[in-house]
Amino acid sequence: MLRRILFLLSINLLIAQYSGAQVTTSSVTGTVKSGTNEPLAGATVTATYQPTGTVYTTTSTQNGQFNIQNMQVGGPYTITVTFVGQQPSTYRDVFLRLGEPYVLDVALAGSEAALSEVVVSATGRNSILNAKRTGAITNISTRQLSSLPTITRSLNDFIRVTPQGSSTSTGAIGGGNYRQNYITVDGADFNNSFGIGGNLPANGSPISLDAIGEISINVTPYDVKQSGFVGSAINAVTRSGTNNVSASAYTLWRNQDQQGNKVGNNTPFTRQNLQENTYGFRVGGPIIKNKLFFFVNAEKGDRTQPGQTRVAATASAPFGSSPDVVRPTADFLNTVRTHLKNTYNYETGGYQGYDNVSDNTRFVARIDWNIARNHRFNVRYSQVESKSPSFASTSRSPLTGYGSGNGRQGNNHLWFENSNYFQESNFYSLAAELNSTFGKFANTFRGTFTHQNDPRSSNSSIFPLVDILDGTNAAAPGSVLTTFGYEGFTYGNLRDVRTTSFVDYVTFQTGKHNWTVGGQFDISATKNGFQRFGTSYYTFRSWDDFVNGEKPVDFAVTYPLNANLEQAFPRFKFAQFALYAQDEIAMSDKFRLTLGLRAELPSYLDIPEIQTHPLVQNLTFENGQKLNTGTLPKNRIMWSPRVGFNYDIKGDRSLQLRGGTGIFTGRVPTVWIVAQSGDAGMLQFTQTYETPAADRNNPAAFTTPGPFNADPFYYVPGRPGNPGQSFPKAGTAIPSSISAIDPDFKFPQVWKSSVALDARLPWGMVGTIEAIYNKDLNVAFGKNPNLVAPQALNVAGYPDSRPVYPVSTAARFINPISRDGQPLATGASGGSAFNPAYLTNGSKGHYWSVTAR
Repeated sequence: MLRRILFLLSINLLIAQYSGAQVTTSSVTGTVKSGTNEPLAGATVTATYQPTGTVYTTTSTQNGQFNIQNMQVGGPYTITVTFVGQQPSTYRDVFLRLGEPYVLDVALAGSEAALSEVVVSATGRNSILNAKRTGAITNISTRQLSSLPTITRSLNDFIRVTPQGSSTSTGAIGGGNYRQNYITVDGADFNNSFGIGGNLPANGSPISLDAIGEISINVTPYDVKQSGFVGSAINAVTRSGTNNVSASAYTLWRNQDQQGNKVGNNTPFTRQNLQENTYGFRVGGPIIKNKLFFFVNAEKGDRTQPGQTRVAATASAPFGSSPDVVRPTADFLNTVRTHLKNTYNYETGGYQGYDNVSDNTRFVARIDWNIARNHRFNVRYSQVESKSPSFASTSRSPLTGYGSGNGRQGNNHLWFENSNYFQESNFYSLAAELNSTFGKFANTFRGTFTHQNDPRSSNSSIFPLVDILDGTNAAAPGSVLTTFGYEGFTYGNLRDVRTTSFVDYVTFQTGKHNWTVGGQFDISATKNGFQRFGTSYYTFRSWDDFVNGEKPVDFAVTYPLNANLEQAFPRFKFAQFALYAQDEIAMSDKFRLTLGLRAELPSYLDIPEIQTHPLVQNLTFENGQKLNTGTLPKNRIMWSPRVGFNYDIKGDRSLQLRGGTGIFTGRVPTVWIVAQSGDAGMLQFTQTYETPAADRNNPAAFTTPGPFNADPFYYVPGRPGNPGQSFPKAGTAIPSSISAIDPDFKFPQVWKSSVALDARLPWGMVGTIEAIYNKDLNVAFGKNPNLVAPQALNVAGYPDSRPVYPVSTAARFINPISRDGQPLATGASGGSAFNPAYLTNGSKGHYWSVTAR
């Protein structure tokens, strides 16, 4: 335990915290005074980025202040300050951090001194005791990215080192969950915008770590340029080329010998085979010295491990003889595979002894161009393409799930390889930025595009998914022996989000005021495909029932509500407009105050598939509530005022008080919006047949369609297997689950406040104590309005009065539905579950933290 504490302490000491909010650049700011402490107006400040020869120049204002914006991150820089009749001062080895204003207060010697240059080394300057510092922000440099440990080579391994981060949840920071951060690389959106899965796209690795230059984690940035989060803003920049050619090639690998083989003092276990390899290179350099530069990174990875570690029973190794020997016999599974091949020409794949292989490729290319002394441009393209295998889902929702140990992952079961699926995770990004200086005005214009494309795929041909039970347990679904066919949630499964963003802001000084005025426009297009049991799903009581043409015990199919049975892909377009203004005021040499206001307008532009379900609209839910699947939230302006301050208590920057308060507006996953049209039952419908428990061993009582047919839509109403029913029209049946959004729903907002005290300690150390408090204003909150009021448990002799919902469908739901989706009266027997998900707002949550370092 002590070893872990010391390790974490060393990490915290390595990583500096600072204030600032540029997401792609840095800056140098300060004052120029004479030897008599008088402000010098018109002093020339020149900063030269040594690796590329890039020069930045400005002059001081009437009160001696200067501000150089949009500077390249890193260093070393050489900064020279000159004024007529004063000794020039030069500062060497200046290094700039991402988003951190470098504060440089200069006192020039007067004309009575010899006019020789004063040269000062800037190394060892502390970034915490800084007049620009207000909130809680953590910076991770290139050196720290190279030295801190990582196994997954994901940004998440470094995000969690911020003191406000959670070590138990990937990406959760500052009281928000992993979806409530906003992550950018070179200013481009690098979030899992769709919202299913982790916080980052491409399986948590949307870009190679070897392409990253720096990362900043902003928990309470009071700069209004930053938004889109209630947890934290996480910004990273990529490496760039310099006047010197720099290259690196690398390989990483691990296998089963690098894994543990026992837990605690228990008996060692056999490790599974594993082979994981990563190969990559990076190279950067000049195309034209001091003018044009390039950087390229490419990386390929693969991982091979056993796909199925269980084995079928044989005469020499019967079921139970070893933990990995399961109930189905090899003879039985071979019979199944042969029958399906001979009868339906369907290939099941193997059932044991196969490998799961994952692969990924990553590529980054960047160009930096010093167009002219006052104009600099960069463009970066990156992509990730990856594919990972997964076992067949254990779910069969909305049908009743199998009991513990009886499902697809139990020791009674062994499924076929082609019933697994692949999750493809592809991510493409383009970012371009132009930084220009016009006298006292510094302007940044940035355009970005990202494309998150996550389809599922399968090695199976189109074929119904089939579970074969063991033919026992008349009062329960029974144990599954084997599964074959197309995985039930993979057919047509697609998550696709394309986001385009434009940002423009200008910074300028007037006296003691440093102004920032800007705007942002984002537009995204989301496309979703989810047709569970799109190839149909059968559950047979036994293999004999399947072969002999008996009816299944359960059946389900989802079919599009169009004549051609073409899959519906709900889609929508969303835009957000933002304007902001900020004034940083140097009230005195000791006190700085920042005032800012940001206004954002989320707008729902185009959702052609969204429709009102008439049967749902006529129902009444809890407290008389109505649901409409055809309406979306109103477009309304979200206001985010913010205030930050920094006070140099003693006037020598040895003790400072800082903090601020303000409102931060987050975003919501696009799946929450697109699900309203996809789940409403107006584009597709899921038909289910489930035999009651008492009749599951009585085939004569089965009302399911049968026998088995390899045509997925054979038993759809109006098709050859179900000619007695007409093909349903949209809105004539209610699905088992729908989604609806409160018309008054607001994007998540949190009120953040912080205060901190920084002090210079002996031996060059700086101590900080910092407190943060968050209050939810508009948190996203989901509920089921179709549930009856819960009742206290009140079990006799058991001291537990927690509220619980009734077990039976008739008693649990206000509006149960029939098997074919028709509304039933409250309390009606024989009904099916109806679970609407309603998205609204809450405001009862809060978060606080105190950190000392």
